Amino acid sequence: MKLKNVFCLQRTISGLLCLFFFHPLMLLAQNELSLDNAWQIALTNNYTIQQQITLIKKAREEISIQQTDYYPSLSTSGLLARTKFDKFPLNLPSASGDVGLDLLSLSVTQPIFNGFSTKNLVASAKESMASQEIRKKMLQNSVLLEVGNLYYDIQSNLLQQKILKTSVSRLDNQLTRIHNLYRSEQATPFDTLEVANRKLQTINHLATLENGYRILLSNLHYLLNEENLPPVKPLSEFEQNFILNDFPFYFERALQLRPEFKNLSTQKNAKSYYADVLEARYYPQISASFAYNFLKIHSDIARQEWNSFYSVLVNVQWELWNWKRDARKVQQAKLDIHNLEIEEKQLLNDIKHQITTAYENLQSSANKIKLQKKLVAQEKDRYRITEDRYEQGLATFLDLNTAELDLTEAETQLQENYITWYKNQLHLAFATGEIGEKFMEVSDE
Repeated sequence: MKLKNVFCLQRTISGLLCLFFFHPLMLLAQNELSLDNAWQIALTNNYTIQQQITLIKKAREEISIQQTDYYPSLSTSGLLARTKFDKFPLNLPSASGDVGLDLLSLSVTQPIFNGFSTKNLVASAKESMASQEIRKKMLQNSVLLEVGNLYYDIQSNLLQQKILKTSVSRLDNQLTRIHNLYRSEQATPFDTLEVANRKLQTINHLATLENGYRILLSNLHYLLNEENLPPVKPLSEFEQNFILNDFPFYFERALQLRPEFKNLSTQKNAKSYYADVLEARYYPQISASFAYNFLKIHSDIARQEWNSFYSVLVNVQWELWNWKRDARKVQQAKLDIHNLEIEEKQLLNDIKHQITTAYENLQSSANKIKLQKKLVAQEKDRYRITEDRYEQGLATFLDLNTAELDLTEAETQLQENYITWYKNQLHLAFATGEIGEKFMEVSDE
């Protein structure tokens, strides 16, 4: 019984190890690749994002480095000196011209006042780390947009293939009907040839789409940095209401969510703290040190033994004049802050333009979809009526062929309008900063 439990435990541990070490794509092996899955893979595998995570860790270390200036430093030093005098400076009859000095020292130095330079350096380092974290968010949003655009290009290709395959099926039915009519001498060879040519053209177009689909898949593998991907999940039926909020709603969302605004704010804070660090040089720099020393003097006038003593020092340094070097550096930092304020205004205009473009495109796409859906319904009725009239001898084959071609083009245009809607929706989500909100931040640890 115990042996059986051991075997069960081993199998359980093995299963957990497999789940832990296997790539997350193993969970998708039996499924299809959705847009959310593609986004998750991209955020995990993207090298640029991984490099940014490293920069965040580096910035975190910089905070720890700057904080060390708060604490005392411990150091040791040694001195070994030998000097020979032609004439000893002291008029002692027993003294020779050879003098030696051995000194060992252990000292502790504590900064007392540095114009709050350390405090501002730590604050600047924290703002720099926050900026690096926001840059990661900016990179993630850009990657999500790029993956989303490619994903919808693939969906457009799949939808066009589906429409053309339906068209080929209709042409096969026409060709069968034309052959039957030709055998009963109710159709001409030209009619049969016309349908066959139309079918061949559609098949050639379908082959072009299939080749383009393989290229798009290759681009997706490259972009996701992953060779083994499940099949792309086709889009389900379009059931959106295509209703938009008012423009101010999206602009307010952008002011709240776009990471670029937060990034500029942290950069300005970091520059402001750096300017304070430069201004700290206007004040005296004060530090105190305590040293415990061991001294041995080699001379005829001293005992040849080690002596210990301690010393306490207060060091004050104050640079009174440096030709306004520090003042000009402070001015440079303030100019950098002013430049960031101008950049913030430009960013505001850019984002407003992005939202306007995506918003207007979405409204246009919604109107086109409504009209195109009506056109597709009419073209289906027209094709059905023309097909019935052709069988009754009331319509020509040219009428039937034209009706089929118009129906295919109308269906293709409708699907393109749907994809355009999704792409514009994606661009609006990027412009407002909402594109990555559904994904939780991955820990940098």
